Amino acid sequence: MRRLRALVTKEFRQLLRDRVTLRMIVLIPVMQTIIFGFAIDYDVKHLRTVVLDEDRSFESRELVAKLTASEYFSVLGSVGSLEELRRELDGARASVGLVIDRDYGKDRRSGRAARALLVVNASDTVVSNQAMGVAGGVATQLSVETLARRAGWAPGALPVDLRVRAWYNPDLKTSTFIVPGLLAILLTFTLIQFTAMAIVRERERGTLEQLQVTPFTRLELILGKILPYLLIGLFQLTLVVVLMRFLFQIPIAGSLLGLYAAGFVFIAAVLGLGMLVSTVAKTQMQAMQMSFFFMLPFVFLSGYIFPIEGMPPAFQLVTYLIPARYFIEVIRGIVLRGAGFADLWEPVAALFAFTVVIIGVAVLRFRKTSA
Repeated sequence: MRRLRALVTKEFRQLLRDRVTLRMIVLIPVMQTIIFGFAIDYDVKHLRTVVLDEDRSFESRELVAKLTASEYFSVLGSVGSLEELRRELDGARASVGLVIDRDYGKDRRSGRAARALLVVNASDTVVSNQAMGVAGGVATQLSVETLARRAGWAPGALPVDLRVRAWYNPDLKTSTFIVPGLLAILLTFTLIQFTAMAIVRERERGTLEQLQVTPFTRLELILGKILPYLLIGLFQLTLVVVLMRFLFQIPIAGSLLGLYAAGFVFIAAVLGLGMLVSTVAKTQMQAMQMSFFFMLPFVFLSGYIFPIEGMPPAFQLVTYLIPARYFIEVIRGIVLRGAGFADLWEPVAALFAFTVVIIGVAVLRFRKTSA
């Protein structure tokens, strides 16, 4: 224990002399949490819209008013032709174009299908899906209201009354979904790079040869490198939790102790992975490049941004090798749903098994040599 304490003290002293790294430990999680939390928003509103109204009736103006009232469309003005509408979309001055048929009002009054066309710039699939979904909902609402009036139904006595309740994120805020999962991504971004260069730095400076003649075991050297960064990881976890709770107003529905317990295991897994990289890389540049190789799958294959269920089967299998997948599932369960260990024991067990295996492999691969 005395030898391990000496190694941990040595590592902390090296960190304290590195002012740039100390600033990164604080600034990176704060900046990325603010940027990701405020900048990422799947609920795109006020889409720039131009209207080609060939009917100019009360019914056509009602359609435009319904779309505008949804707050998802912001009508910039009218155009006089399809060619002018195309120019607005081509020049990216508008994202949506609404074309209303010249017989739209007459057809609605006579009971025939009233036609309108929504042209969407689908080069941005998020925007286009949002626009098409909202416009389809507005059209359905108008159709139901028209049919209800003809059938003599009261608004509260429609044949099907399907109520929708959104649990865990009733306001459907993107930040409520993004920020808890961001814990896994931020800890991965910072800690895997710090630890990936730990052994490599010792090798390049020649101090690894000095450690070779000491009585330290491989396990003690690995733990001596991991423990300081484990404390740093818990500090960064606390920073993000404070920002999540007080800046983004996301309450923690479950156990704070359970959140930290899961965070402790995940941080150990990431540090073990970083140590494994450091035993393979020969230079700090190689260590940094290899750490980036692991970061991208952590972001795109962990379920943080894209749902795992929508991935091809082969990639779904790959996600089982990514510890961030399990941690994100646990964190969202604790923070948003208030889930307990009985509900989350499977991802917790998988995360713990990954941690034990990756640290074990790092210890086995480590050699007290500069070669």
